[in-house]
Amino acid sequence: MVTVNLHAFGEFVRKHRPALEVRAAKLCAGSAVDSTELVGETLERALSVFERLQDQDTAAVAQWLDGAMSRCFSRMGGQLPDTRAAAPDLQQTFDLLRARFREVYAQPAFGKSAGVPGGWRM
Repeated sequence: MVTVNLHAFGEFVRKHRPALEVRAAKLCAGSAVDSTELVGETLERALSVFERLQDQDTAAVAQWLDGAMSRCFSRMGGQLPDTRAAAPDLQQTFDLLRARFREVYAQPAFGKSAGVPGGWRM
């Protein structure tokens, strides 16, 4: 049996719990899963691997906690949202870029007409 330094784990919880609560509230919005229970389940998982987590940097710990929370959420019956961004319409993107290009290059470079015959054309 592995013993855990409870003081160190308490510090770990104080450091990471606020971010976990925010993430849990977002995940649980509109679902039957209770965000407080989700945070508790996630921290329980963290306790089981705490010795390994102690040796990691903050970003790695945050990534592990995020993954653990997602897995706990799924096990508790929650549906993870589809996080893939919808691809923008290519023509719409091109039109926006063209308009922005014209807006930027229609302005004189140094406060007066740059003397370009005929101006810019696209």
